[in-house]
Amino acid sequence: MVSWINEVAAPRTVLQSRLGDKPVSIRINRLVWQAEPYAMSMLDCVFCAGGETAVLSLPRVLVEALISTVQYGLTLPSDPTRSLLLELALEAWLARLEIMLGRNFQLIRIEDVTAKDPYLELDVTFGPVAAKARLFLFAPLDGLVPSAFRVLGELIGQLPRDLGKISSELPVLIAREIGSLRAPVSLLRQAQPGDALLPDVIPFAHGQLILAADKLWAPAQVAGDRLILRGPFRLQSHPLRYANMTIRPQAEQAIPPSEADIDSVEITLVFECGRWPIPLGTLRSINEGHVFELGRPLDGPVDIVANGQLIGRGDIVRIGEALGVRLRSRLSVNG
Repeated sequence: MVSWINEVAAPRTVLQSRLGDKPVSIRINRLVWQAEPYAMSMLDCVFCAGGETAVLSLPRVLVEALISTVQYGLTLPSDPTRSLLLELALEAWLARLEIMLGRNFQLIRIEDVTAKDPYLELDVTFGPVAAKARLFLFAPLDGLVPSAFRVLGELIGQLPRDLGKISSELPVLIAREIGSLRAPVSLLRQAQPGDALLPDVIPFAHGQLILAADKLWAPAQVAGDRLILRGPFRLQSHPLRYANMTIRPQAEQAIPPSEADIDSVEITLVFECGRWPIPLGTLRSINEGHVFELGRPLDGPVDIVANGQLIGRGDIVRIGEALGVRLRSRLSVNG
């Protein structure tokens, strides 16, 4: 989801159109990760597209200007009247969106601002009115992209990019990795809820863990609900994902495994205690000694990841002198 937002938020040329007899221009200005104070009175316009929700936060003056195209000379009414009037004013645009998205697109209500970050900040000009709008997209940031959002991103992606530097405000997702286990597929398929997996490598047992941001990683030390960076982010072999791996001769690699050999194939599981986003500019500037305030302990729950895909969850348990991960459900392992 974060990668998708980064792609959509890339600087692009201005979208030019008309609404009634007035020109409209819309431009993606930036991606804002932590909400900033509003510069003027705003209203949240809550839209529904095939069961998926998006909120377009518009300045009250812009809502009044749009509604004036169908009902002029009255003060801004309350809901549901103002929702009906704004939907009528935007009817031509909403009809086109329904065709492009392949689903019903409806303005549900207009209310006082409550939507939270992250959001795309838009520069909007409608006739003489120039203002900033906020487009909020609701979905788990480390989950799948909702289908309506994906199509919306494809539409935005049709606008040519403005050439320039990558914005330092774009978010990067950092995973807190506490250990790893390399095991054959047959063992993972047999694992049942309540079983405990014992990692081959688990720096968390010594108060340390690995912070991973895509192909970069850095060591960190646990200090209560804080993490202290013990080295810079680096582009080298990952100490958890590539632990205990051997490289086979090229001739042997070229022979595809038979169906009977699949169960003996070993894969690496990485155990994560959550993820959180930071701006790209922050990632570039931090170095050894940097302190991350996490706000909660790092003792679970644990995500179990293989090849970048979430395949199960568990809880940290102590087994004798060792730490393990007790499964909450079966692992989603496919041959």
